[in-house]
Formats: sequence, C-alpha cells, structure tokens
Amino acid sequence: MTSAASATLSGAEIGTIARAVSRAPSVHNSQPWQLLVRGNAVDLSERREVGLRRHDPWGRDRMLSCGAALTDLELAVRSLGRECALEVFDDGGVVATATIGGRRAAGAQELALYRAIGRRRSHRRPFRHGRVPESGWAALIAAAEGKGVRAFVPGRLDKLAEMFGFATRVFREDRGYQRELELWTAHTTGVYATGDGVPEDALSDEALPVAGLVRPDTPVPDDVRLATRLAAENLLIFCTDTDSRFDHVAAGAALQRVWLTATAKSLVGSVLTQPLHLTGFRERLAKTQDLPGVPQAIFRFGHPAAGAAPSPRLPLGELFPHGPTGGLR
Repeated sequence: MTSAASATLSGAEIGTIARAVSRAPSVHNSQPWQLLVRGNAVDLSERREVGLRRHDPWGRDRMLSCGAALTDLELAVRSLGRECALEVFDDGGVVATATIGGRRAAGAQELALYRAIGRRRSHRRPFRHGRVPESGWAALIAAAEGKGVRAFVPGRLDKLAEMFGFATRVFREDRGYQRELELWTAHTTGVYATGDGVPEDALSDEALPVAGLVRPDTPVPDDVRLATRLAAENLLIFCTDTDSRFDHVAAGAALQRVWLTATAKSLVGSVLTQPLHLTGFRERLAKTQDLPGVPQAIFRFGHPAAGAAPSPRLPLGELFPHGPTGGLR
C-alpha cells in the first residue's frame, strides 16, 4: 500500500505536470484551465473568465480544451512512473481530478505520447504529399476510441465542401466574430514567447479546411474545387453519443491523444471546430456523413510542408492562481 507521504507530489513532479498541461492545445490558444494540487490529487478547473462569446458561446470548445489538458496531465503523471486515476465532473468549476497513486512503470506508448507533447503544433497550412496511406490511419483511429468517443472518416466530400463554403462566407461577414478573432490574434511567437492567442504567422490565407479560422480575406473557392482539395486532405470527425459536458471533455481528451499519436509518427495536424458552432451545422454534418453520434470536432492531419513555430504560453505560475497547493476547491 502506498503511504500518503510517498504519494504526495514533489515540487519537481508538479513542475513536470504543469509544463505538460501548459502545452495542451486550446481554442484560440486561450489556455482556459488552472490547477490545484492537494497532496496526491490534482484538480483541473476551467478559467471561467476566459470566454469567446462569438466563437464559443456555449463553452463547448473550452471543455474540449480542458479535455486535451487532461490527457497531457495524465501522460505527465504516467511519465513519472505513477498510477493516475481520473474523475471527470459534469458540472461545477472543477472539470476533473487526477488522483496520483503508487509506482508503476510507464509503457512505451505512453512515453512516446508524453514526449510528443512538446513537439505538437497547430499546422494551419497545406500538407505535403497529399493523403496519408491507409496504414497510417489505423493507429490514429484506435487512439480516439473509448469513453463514448469515436472518430470517423467523412465520405460525402461534396456535401462537406458545400458546408465549409457556406461557413466561410458566414464568418467572413460576421463583424463581431472578426473583432473577437483580432483580439485573440497574438503578434509574438517562438519558444520564449509568453502570453495567449493565435500567432499571426500561424494563420493561413487558404480556404477551409486549411484556414480553420476564417478572416475577412479568406477565399471561398467553388464547391467543386473545394471538394477536390478535401479529397487530398486527411480528415477525422470526432463524435460522441450524447452532448453533455462530460462528452465534450472526453472528446477533447481523445482528440489530444490522436494528435499526439500523429505527432509521434512525424505527422502534423490542426483542429476545426469553428463551423460546428453555426446553427444546424452539426445536425446536417451528422446527417450528410451518416454519423452515429454528435460531431464535436474535425481533425486534419498530414505530412508537414513547412515547420510551425510553437504558440505563446502563459507563465507557468498562472496555472496556479492560489499557489500550487493552496486555495479553494
């Protein structure tokens, strides 16, 4: 049996966890999470003051982001050779609690995913060599499975192109959305950049799905050309059985595990959730693609045509607003 003293996290272990969580992907790179360490437990809470009223009016992407951070937290604990039990809450400020147990050697796959955390980037550019061979898809699809989350390959690309074109036109003309995106566009980048927001040089002037984030000058190719471009992409649609906060967190956790699996295989990727916030878009996507569930995110991946700089990150101290071991639950 593990004693309370031996289960308590050391300062070095807390640092390992904090660095991993800080590198998780998030909507507009808003990093909407914070941590509280309580002996052998770590609470991951949402930063409710971080809100994107136009892009994410219901906070769904914020929960996807917290789910991604939860995967990084779990992998960091496992990299330390410790047991990790997760409990996700369907309401309240605390999104999930990780309880750290005794010693257990991490598996090779867990270590590979943990090491990929620092190399993962959002690649909002066209890919090189077009589609990834089918043999490269199996591990990614398998990594998404579990806790009610599944990943599907879209089939009706003509319908998907039509929907992406419509979404692009809507967001191009939405002045409130464009003002919000401008506020969250960061003008610093690189390894030592601190802060939040999407780096300016990470944005693309390509059409969806490459752009991901639509700006006033994002082009809208005709549906036929866009469908041809989609045929050269590698896309996965993440679905859950229902649409609760638990599902959003689970989808974000699965998405990050897939993304890290891709990174470990020298692939790059980016996430599209923007169109899924339009009224009726998810329902139509599920119908046209014959999806047995609720779409939560679209992941595109492939071989990098060029490198991508890391996004800025908030100082690690901001992960602990009450100190690493203080404050209220």
